[in-house]
This record gives sequence, structure tokens and C-alpha cells, in this order.
Amino acid sequence: MVKYRYVRRVVLFLLFWVFHCPIPVFAHEGHDHMDDMIITIGKRTYIHFQTILMGYQYIFSYMVKGGTSEIASLAQTVLDAAALGIQTEPEGPGQHMMQHILEGAESLKNAKNVTERQEAFTSISNALFPFFKQWPNQLMRSRLKICRCKGGHQWLQPDNCPTTCPYALNKSSNCLTIEETIY
Repeated sequence: MVKYRYVRRVVLFLLFWVFHCPIPVFAHEGHDHMDDMIITIGKRTYIHFQTILMGYQYIFSYMVKGGTSEIASLAQTVLDAAALGIQTEPEGPGQHMMQHILEGAESLKNAKNVTERQEAFTSISNALFPFFKQWPNQLMRSRLKICRCKGGHQWLQPDNCPTTCPYALNKSSNCLTIEETIY
């Protein structure tokens, strides 16, 4: 008799808990609420993601150095990897992230001046941030850090390099304050 009451209470508690707990609702495709989505990518897509990160790091270094001719070819590499990522990733947040990266890389490839390059670079960065904010261990695995300058710009850069703002137009007067997020 005592066991029956105990089991009944546990079952009632579980039923109450299941039906009264809030169920998280994530944004669906077509909305730019990438911070609200849990972004995961499959193993096949992760290979393309690594290619994107490598291209992104090269683009970062050329933006810091002021090289412009190489950025278009590097953007094409990122664009190709994102297109392959879209093909291998099932419909969902991971594919949505790859689509944003593809659009940013396309804009970067077609950029005609410094401002357009910076805007396209920001677009790619903004597409990558939600993934790394949800999976900070991937920052460490990829040997990256998130940096933010006083001007409000954010970017990813290799953690073994001196922190440099790719948005500073005058390279001798870098941003006064740069915050680093290292996990």
C-alpha cells in the first residue's frame, strides 16, 4: 500500500512537471535570431567549417596588414567552403549559419573599398559568434579568441597573435582598449 502511494505521487509529479515546464521555442529560418538558436553542425560540415575558419584568419591578417588584392581570393575560399557546408548540413540553425557566412563572403569578394570590406568581415564575424558563444570549447580547440575594441567592433583572431584591431584605419594608432575573451 505504501509503495503504491509513493509510485503514484512520483508519476503525478512527473506528469505535472512535463506539462507545466516551459518549452523553449527557437527562431525558425528566415529570422535573424541566431543568438536564440542552438547551433550544432555535423561531422561532415565541420570539415568545411574548419576551412572557413582558416580563410577567416587569413582575411583577418590581410585586413590588419592592409593587403587588399589577396582578400578577394580568400573570400572565394570561404564562399566555397560555406557553399559545401550548406550542402552537407541538414536544414536548421547550422545551415542558416553557413548561409550567413556565404552571404558575407560574397560581399567581401565583391567589396570595392575598405568600408565595404569591413562591413562584409563584420557580417562573417557576426555569423560565427553565436556558434562560439554556445560552444566556447571550440574557441580553444580552434585556438581563437574573441576580441572587442572600444569602437564596438568584434572579431575572432588567433590566440597566439598580438591583439590587433582589423578595423583601425590608421595602423599606428590602434584602438585604445581591446577586450579579449579567451576560454
